[in-house]
Formats: sequence, structure tokens, C-alpha cells
Amino acid sequence: MASAQPGGPEADPAVEALRRHGVPASAGNLPVLRDEVDGWARAAGLGDEIVESLALATYEAMANAVEHAYADGDGVFDLDAVRDPSGIEITVTDHGSWRPPQDSDPLRQRGLPLIERLADEAVVTSGQRGTRVQMRWAVPTRRDDVTTADA
Repeated sequence: MASAQPGGPEADPAVEALRRHGVPASAGNLPVLRDEVDGWARAAGLGDEIVESLALATYEAMANAVEHAYADGDGVFDLDAVRDPSGIEITVTDHGSWRPPQDSDPLRQRGLPLIERLADEAVVTSGQRGTRVQMRWAVPTRRDDVTTADA
């Protein structure tokens, strides 16, 4: 069976939001959450390409929370994924303070640029209460998929 295409007849804009709050900021939690996001996006009827993009971008945002938010390594982050008729919004929020990378390896520090390339929109907000990474992907509705040739 082929996967549903974005906005196709199997798409479910009313899929229940995915919310995971108070997740311990540990690298060991990330693969499980990435799989949850992947499954949630597929349940929303999204196609492979957008599912892979949003799962990878979400993983990168969560990894940034784990690596950079807590100096003592002890903290939590929140994950919220919502689908509405026009698209998907995923937000990862930590409650720590930004810490610069511990090394200057040029192969590191690619998370935020990758998120910006994968998402249609990405906004990072940092402050005294933590950092929030909001990512959005536009998903066409069935009406958007109709071309003039179909009319």
C-alpha cells in the first residue's frame, strides 16, 4: 500500500495533538520520541518526505535541548506537535540556559541550520526561561491539491 500524500484523501487534519511534557533531557530518550513523532505524522496522513523532514528536524531540536540547555545535565524539555488544516507545527521547549558547545569541531553546530532547511518556517526564541524551537510545515488541503485540469 502506498503512503498517503500530504493533503490526500487519507490525511486527517483533526488528528489529536502529540504532547510530551517533562521529558528528561537525556540522549537515550530521543530515538523513542523521534519514532513517536514519525508515527504521529503518519497517522495524520502525511507522506514520507514530510514525515522524514519533520522527524529529523524535531530530533535535532530535542538534541539541542539535551546538549545545550542544562549545565549540570539535569533538566527536562517539552514536545508539542499539532496538525491543523493548513499544516503541522512542532515545538520543542527546554527550561534551561543556553550553553555553547564544549568543543569547536566544525562538524558540529549544524542542528539549527539543518532545522531551518527542513522546516518551512523555524523560529528559535531564547530567554531566561529556556529556549523554544517552533517549526512549521505547510500541508496542502484537498482543495489545494485540485488543479485547473481536474476542474
